Amino acid sequence: MMRRTAITTLLILGMPEHLVRKISGHSHASTSFNRYVHYAQAYMDKEIEKVHSKLESY
Repeated sequence: MMRRTAITTLLILGMPEHLVRKISGHSHASTSFNRYVHYAQAYMDKEIEKVHSKLESY
């Protein structure tokens, strides 16, 4: 649980994925890394809304 929380939090806070992989011990080719990433639906909705806003003003 803590590993999932740490990896997800680092990604949400903007740390590049390649650094999070290095810190957590996952190689670039590791497919198990995605098991540890769990975004809340509210966070995904907020990020999608940001993209929509940018597209509307484009």
